[in-house]
Amino acid sequence: MNYMKRNGVKKAVGTAYERLTARYDADYFYQPPEKEELERQRGVVFQKMPLISIAVPAYETKEEFLEALIDSVTAQSYENWELILADASESDRVKKCAEKKKKSLPAEQAERIKYHALLKNEGISANSNRAIALTSGEYIGLLDHDDLLTPDALYEMVKAINTHFEQEGKPVKFLYSDEDKCDETGHNFYEPNIKSGFNFDFLLSNNYICHFLVLEAELMKSLRFRSAYDGAQDYDLILRAQECVGGGEIVHVERVLYHWRCHALSTAGNSASKLYAYEAGKRAVQDFLDTKGIKGKVLDTEHVGFYRISYEQDILAERADVAAVGGSVLDRNNKITSGILMESGSCPFEGLYSFFSGPGNVAAVCRDTVGLDARTMILRREDIPLFEKIIKVPYVEKIKERDTTYCNRLDERIWRQRSMELCTVFEERGLKLLWDPQIRVRR
Repeated sequence: MNYMKRNGVKKAVGTAYERLTARYDADYFYQPPEKEELERQRGVVFQKMPLISIAVPAYETKEEFLEALIDSVTAQSYENWELILADASESDRVKKCAEKKKKSLPAEQAERIKYHALLKNEGISANSNRAIALTSGEYIGLLDHDDLLTPDALYEMVKAINTHFEQEGKPVKFLYSDEDKCDETGHNFYEPNIKSGFNFDFLLSNNYICHFLVLEAELMKSLRFRSAYDGAQDYDLILRAQECVGGGEIVHVERVLYHWRCHALSTAGNSASKLYAYEAGKRAVQDFLDTKGIKGKVLDTEHVGFYRISYEQDILAERADVAAVGGSVLDRNNKITSGILMESGSCPFEGLYSFFSGPGNVAAVCRDTVGLDARTMILRREDIPLFEKIIKVPYVEKIKERDTTYCNRLDERIWRQRSMELCTVFEERGLKLLWDPQIRVRR
């Protein structure tokens, strides 16, 4: 009903049809690591064995949620961790729960759980900063007070830290993993967010990185959370952190390592319950653009928490880092046949209706890509001769004039092959290619 009020009946019907017919996560089943695998992980000695601080700002947390959170940390197969609980509650429920759990644990684990009562509740950002200030680890991981880590979460992060050091010869500062959601019981898992590698323009569209986020302690302590963006404080932090380290220094750990608990008051369970968080996210992206001197306005899309940037002129005029913008090639049934392309030349959205949003709304917002179908490309004037040399088809400036005859001048295979050749030239120049779902041509 909320979606229909915002976007109208037609779009609501289309979205309902997608949800009913394209259950992208229907076969998802979270399988925790076997006990034997966790024991093997406990015996691994890495070259780097950093202390990982888990920072948790707590406020009137339900006892069963906090107990489960602590259990998920103490169950870690990587054992060099500390858990910082910064409690801004008015009651003593969090303190009592923490003390109770510590008494039930071996002394060595209990000592790693550090409870701190805050003098007052200053809001999520300020409380989180208090928690961060109390950490002593080389890396800091962020965990919400009602969520869970998988038992191999820290092991996989430390493994990635070591792999990056071995390959690049320097420490990584920014890591994130895949995640899913769980119900209030913490036992049923669904809606996996299987993420891409670092994608700058997708990040401007949505905080797809989210959980589980681990940053080098020095970086996190220097940036800190900003109270002006409470509700989207993680998003604001991520935008600023990626700018500090550069996309090539951001590591995506391709495993579900975080369970985001859904309940009535959580953003995960009810997006409408924290609309202020999405407004804060919008302001965070706008501040990022303003700080970088990019002239554009952040707009809402039909999906809450997902944004679109309207550039003052156009993206090619505002951003020298973008070589070309492109969209989708549609057939007569309104399905995508080409457009955004992978290194192999295949289209990940092939067969998707143009009004579908895709899993996790990935097909509804702009994103960087390695390839674009030349039929949909919008280029700078100086690159038109290159287009015509490689594609061997005249460049038609207006998208609306790229009709069926134009789109069928070459065989599909040839279009894609030559498109990827052109995209490779742009990649060699160190430039980005941007896919925009609102750009469409029909074949």
